[in-house]
Amino acid sequence: MRIFFAMLGCLALAQCAGGDRGFRVGASPEALVIIGVAETSDHRDPRYSLLWRRLRPDGTFTSYDDVRAINARTHAENSTRIEGIPGEFEIFRVEPGAYALDSAYATLRENGVTYTAQGVVVGPERPAFEVRAGEAVYLGIWEMDVDGARAVTRLWRLNGDDLRAVQEAARGEIVGAPRVLEVGTRSTPCAPRRMGQTSSREIC
Repeated sequence: MRIFFAMLGCLALAQCAGGDRGFRVGASPEALVIIGVAETSDHRDPRYSLLWRRLRPDGTFTSYDDVRAINARTHAENSTRIEGIPGEFEIFRVEPGAYALDSAYATLRENGVTYTAQGVVVGPERPAFEVRAGEAVYLGIWEMDVDGARAVTRLWRLNGDDLRAVQEAARGEIVGAPRVLEVGTRSTPCAPRRMGQTSSREIC
């Protein structure tokens, strides 16, 4: 009987260890990217999307899929809002490597009609960054807006106080210390196309 209960105890410990889904800085084979998106003050209420995609070693974009992309959205179900800090934050587990800004996108519904605003960064120069396995980085808060008929974005704020607030709100999802990362630029060619047959969004 003692052996039986000992086996049950070992099984419970194994399940607890396996259930620890927090990202461990310096130990995970993946990388972690934290990004904030915020809308400009406006009487309208558009929904924005900011798409970053992984680059191949030759500097071109990989094919689009959810594993190799960071698609930060406003009004997202899994985003985090923090009192006193504009916008909302999302945390992405991604493959290590280099990433570049593909496009911004906005949808706005008025009087029963849905309007869209494309924002492909044709470039070739565009914001880009690199993240290694086990690394957690914070890219700051990116402001989203519609300028004429185009969706646009810019880095609005990048500081450690916002990062600490996000990590505290994550409640153990991140184990270790993420670092603030200032995004640089890379030259990446772009041939705009539709994201899919049923989508009106354009991407590189």
